[in-house]
Amino acid sequence: MARLMVTFALQDDDPQRREEATHRLLGELRDLAVLRVDRVRGAVEEGAKAGAALEIGQLVLSGVFSTAALTAATKVLVARLQREGARQVVLGEGENRIEITGLSGKDQSAVVHAITAALASSGALDEGEPAER
Repeated sequence: MARLMVTFALQDDDPQRREEATHRLLGELRDLAVLRVDRVRGAVEEGAKAGAALEIGQLVLSGVFSTAALTAATKVLVARLQREGARQVVLGEGENRIEITGLSGKDQSAVVHAITAALASSGALDEGEPAER
């Protein structure tokens, strides 16, 4: 199963506002029902009560990535983060990551193509659907 990390930062980067944005984005992506969407669990600080901390501003998408699923998820992601005033979005991890600043509707197609290409090269894209042109 392929996975894609989504990390974002807001203009003012207020932790409470970013947590609320993370929760809204999580709900909207789950409503699509095209990919699994989960919160990223972080390390718990020493001395804290048992359990895992949830990272704010981070989600992980996993499942069978098709062009249609990526297109739908990207449209929701771009729309939500534009409304929230995101200053930066990072998709992926390590060398397989795309950093986006100043999102616009015009950029949606470029984002889908870049993610599709990266997933196709890693063998994670479901080849059952042709890539958009």
